Amino acid sequence: MTDIQKNGLVPYLLANRAFVAPAVEQAVGAMNLSGRTRLLDAGTGAGGGLVALARAAGPGARVLAVDRNADVLDLAREHARAEGVSDRVQVRAADLVDVLDEAAGSGDGFDAIWASDVVWPGNFDDPGALVARAARALAPGGVLGLFTSNYYQAMFLPGHSRLERAARTASELNWGIPSGGPAHYELHTVWMEAAGLLDVHVNVFPRVGSPVDADPTVRPYLENAVWPELRESLVKRGADAGLSSDEVAEAERLLTPGHPDYIVDTAGYYMVHPTLLAVGRRPSD
Repeated sequence: MTDIQKNGLVPYLLANRAFVAPAVEQAVGAMNLSGRTRLLDAGTGAGGGLVALARAAGPGARVLAVDRNADVLDLAREHARAEGVSDRVQVRAADLVDVLDEAAGSGDGFDAIWASDVVWPGNFDDPGALVARAARALAPGGVLGLFTSNYYQAMFLPGHSRLERAARTASELNWGIPSGGPAHYELHTVWMEAAGLLDVHVNVFPRVGSPVDADPTVRPYLENAVWPELRESLVKRGADAGLSSDEVAEAERLLTPGHPDYIVDTAGYYMVHPTLLAVGRRPSD
């Protein structure tokens, strides 16, 4: 467990939820959930997809939101209550593998499964096997949506390409996730195809901060979610990512709010986050 996982989890989750919310709403809308009544929000966290799922499927739908971290589920419950959809939602502390296997074994599969930044090698040694489990947990004709904020392809440091590339590498090393191979975090469609899903495709829903303070969710997201993780990774693994001590120090200055070199406060700063949704459908029996 990294320091960023131990500390500041709630501010991280809330800032992330607020920032990604517009992209999540668009992505959920692209899944065409109208009329689907049994949905799973896999790894709900603070409930970032929960409200959009409940609304998209309609008042007759029921969304089961599961997360193995029981400590964060109150955030999801409160979010559903505040947005007026708590009557459509059940929140449960559970292991996702168990939930998927239960649905597959019962024969009463989900009409749709949504997983946001869950199916990746930071959480599962074999994310492809998890996708196969999810495919089996779908009802015939059910849809699987794997949403990713696409963190490692975001542009956070315009004008500092070398530092940005090295920061991504340092983050991969710090999390212990592979930079290639069959468990790489960008292979959602590959895993879906291997699981036998049909009509597999990718949609892109970019989040752009330009000017940075035109969107009130951007700065909190950077300062509560992105910068702490990148600073930690650079300090711990920057040298392994090919940076000198001077370059690590430069990156720290750029990522430190209040520092004269703080990149967000430079004229013309912008950021781009190309979030992705991979969708696939289980064949109808």
